[in-house]
Amino acid sequence: MTTVAVVTGAGQGIGRAIARRLCGDGFAVALVDLNAGGLAETAEELGRDGAQTLQVQADLTEIGNIARAIDQVGEAWGRIDALVNNAGREVTRPFLETTEADWDAMLTLNLRTVFFATQLAARAMIAGGVHGRIVNIASIAGRSGRADQAAYGAAKAGVISVTRSAALALAARGITVNAVCPGVVDTAMTQRIHDIRSKMAGISPEESLRRMIARIPLGRIASPDDVARAVAFFCSPQAEYVTGQALNVCGGIEMD
Repeated sequence: MTTVAVVTGAGQGIGRAIARRLCGDGFAVALVDLNAGGLAETAEELGRDGAQTLQVQADLTEIGNIARAIDQVGEAWGRIDALVNNAGREVTRPFLETTEADWDAMLTLNLRTVFFATQLAARAMIAGGVHGRIVNIASIAGRSGRADQAAYGAAKAGVISVTRSAALALAARGITVNAVCPGVVDTAMTQRIHDIRSKMAGISPEESLRRMIARIPLGRIASPDDVARAVAFFCSPQAEYVTGQALNVCGGIEMD
């Protein structure tokens, strides 16, 4: 029997690495992203290894599109065993300069989408009699304050809270819900953050990133595969007795 995972934000970076890992673990993976080009690249890469994938292009800021994406996966494969809520965006801006548009953008895609995707996928799992796995990608920015990422941090703190509430609500249905909180990851988003921070500090992007790495006890930034391995654990049978947890994958920079 084919086990099916849905990975949002699968067109690049962490999402692509998660999809790759889950395909390697034997899942058929629905790749969901707004970026059609990124989706095609991910599908092509995974297809070379014989993975079974489905491309779903969707703007997940619209709840109706989330529902349609879940329905499309159900129509294609008849079940959903795992959902990974990875889609998100980030704004780096000083606290006093953060705008209403910044706030709304962070809370919409990074939090509201996670809530309703979790709710809709859980309904599909329950209808199919599946004891499923839901994994939400939060961030260590949701663990402590961020002077230049207040809206992003608030959204990611909300993801951790929603994870715990969903874990309580769905435990009796046999569905586990956990979160992964990445730290500094080698992605295009991290590069953009340090491009912005370097201008604020009057230093080069390389120096901005170097200063961040100097704070990491393990002495390096994470690869997307580091995050994907944690997600794969939560989606595996080994994690069947783990729910409501938020696991930092950050090299020790955050320990709460």
